[in-house]
Amino acid sequence: MSQCDLKCHLVSITPTISLINRETQYRAISQMKRARLFRRAKDTRTVINLNAGHQTDVNVHPLEEIEESTKKSRKKRIDLPPEPDRDDYSCESKSKNKLKFENISKNLCKDENPKVLAKKTRAKVDLDSMKEELKQLEDPPETDLEKEISVNRLNYEFYDTPCEELAQNLLGKILVRRLDNGIVLKGRIVETESYLGEIDAASHTFNNRVTPRNIPMYMLPGTIYVYMTYGMYYCFNISSGGKGAAVLLRALEPLENTEEMQNNRLSLLKSKRTKDFRTHELCNGPSKLCTAFRINKDSCKYSLCTWKKMWIEEDPGYPREDIKIIKTSRIGIESVGAEWSKKPLRFYIYGNSSVSKRDKKSEDNLIIDNT
Repeated sequence: MSQCDLKCHLVSITPTISLINRETQYRAISQMKRARLFRRAKDTRTVINLNAGHQTDVNVHPLEEIEESTKKSRKKRIDLPPEPDRDDYSCESKSKNKLKFENISKNLCKDENPKVLAKKTRAKVDLDSMKEELKQLEDPPETDLEKEISVNRLNYEFYDTPCEELAQNLLGKILVRRLDNGIVLKGRIVETESYLGEIDAASHTFNNRVTPRNIPMYMLPGTIYVYMTYGMYYCFNISSGGKGAAVLLRALEPLENTEEMQNNRLSLLKSKRTKDFRTHELCNGPSKLCTAFRINKDSCKYSLCTWKKMWIEEDPGYPREDIKIIKTSRIGIESVGAEWSKKPLRFYIYGNSSVSKRDKKSEDNLIIDNT
């Protein structure tokens, strides 16, 4: 082929090559448009026949075929009953289908889904019989020490009073703890909080809630209730009169064997503290007093009227008339709402340095009232 013929041949095939490139571009663009329209059809439920270029019936589109096959596979897996016609859809057929579906769901939970857990059964407690049994377990004093203890020890009648009244009457009384090594710890109760039971939104027994943890709150007045908070701190409570009501001890004034209290506090600290706590800092908080007095869940459900390792006693040298009581709101219960978080259900002795948190506004009101 001559050079002239070659040039003529190239000129003749150049439009063909450009047409091929254009056709490839058009094909790519049409595929993109087709994919875009396919996605749009899925949202708008409008099906477009891309090959013919006009709208067609929904049943012709591949999307609907996919949905139909998905429905069939679901029906096959769960074995659902066929849908009835709308004209014949009576109340009777509705009830039948509902019953069938309930049976299917039950079988599915049992057979195909073994991980489905049954609902937790709530604790059922016969509180009356429990109280009768506990009354028969009271131990009379035997040794000379126990007889001496029983002289000033508070009895059942003291605790069997309304919760708010008990919380105030406990102020000035002495909590006594006898450790396993024979050491006796003593501290004066200077701050309390009352939790009124089923009506109190901040109480563990709100709405008559019964759990394995809060059972001591339903037991005889004077029963110890110890629970853990934040996964590491203990709080010490005493059941009172009234269903599910209890008093929280918030602070103590250390009286005897403060060195042992220091050791107990320092032994549980994660940080290496070299400086001792000041005396009024040993028990100025619910968890602090539990640590200092070695109170934990092992003390739970014992009666302060009969237990030989812990009790509360009267202090004849601390007259009740000398106590000025401050009434204010409880601490750390803002999540239950303003109605119950602002109620004056916390009580403490005015002027005592071991109180966990003072309310200066309430103290000023007390001073004004006295003047």
